[in-house]
Amino acid sequence: MARNKDSPVALPKPLRPPGPGGTGPPVITSDALLAGCRELVIRHGDEDYRLRITGNNKLILTK
Repeated sequence: MARNKDSPVALPKPLRPPGPGGTGPPVITSDALLAGCRELVIRHGDEDYRLRITGNNKLILTK
């Protein structure tokens, strides 16, 4: 079954950073976020951003 390009993908449950009571922002590994892909699109409001892994294994976010 094909997924509609506008339907969101279920993300893994965030890891919590160490610290008292798990304070701080949620943490998700890039492996979990990208799920084996080298690029994904993040929709923020009406804008699309691309998160991709470069040839040097760095992350880059572009509009």
